[in-house]
Amino acid sequence: MWIGFLLIVISLIRIPSVVIAMRNEKKIVAGGGTEYGNLNSKVLFVLQNLIYLSCIVYAFIYDVQFNVLTVIGLVVYVFALCCLIYVIRKLSPFWTYKLYIARDHKLVQSSLFRLVRHPNYYLNIIPELIGFALISQAWPVFVPLFILHLITLFNRINLEEKVMKQTFTQY
Repeated sequence: MWIGFLLIVISLIRIPSVVIAMRNEKKIVAGGGTEYGNLNSKVLFVLQNLIYLSCIVYAFIYDVQFNVLTVIGLVVYVFALCCLIYVIRKLSPFWTYKLYIARDHKLVQSSLFRLVRHPNYYLNIIPELIGFALISQAWPVFVPLFILHLITLFNRINLEEKVMKQTFTQY
C-alpha cells in the first residue's frame, strides 16, 4: 500500500513546475503572445493526469509491492525530473505546458536542444510516465492511456515543429 502513497508524493513534486508554467503563461499572454493547439494541450493534460491517477489507484487496489521495477521506475523518474529542471532553466520565461510563442520569443539552441529535438517531451514527459508505470506496475491501465497520450503528444510535436519553422528561420 505504501507504493500508492509514494506515487502520490512523487506526483506532488510536479507542483512547482505547474506554478512556473502558469506564471510564464500569464506573462506571455499579457505580452501579446499567441497560443497554438489549445485543444491538444487540454487533451494532453487530461491524459497525463488520468495516467497518474489510474496508476495510483491501481497501486492501492492491487497493493503493489516494492521490487526491482520500483527501483528502476524511481531511477527513470528522477532522470526525467532532472531533464525537466534543465529544460525549465533553459527555456526560462518561455516554458509552459501549452504551446505559446511570445512576441519576444527566442530560439533556445543549447547543446541538449541541438542534440535532442523537444527534450521536454522525449527526455521528461515520456520517461516520467514510464517511470510512474514501472513504480505502479499498472500495465492494464497504463498501456491504453499511454498509447492515447503518445498519439496526442506526437500531434503536439508536429504542431510545434510547424510553428517553430514558421517563427524562426534558423530552426
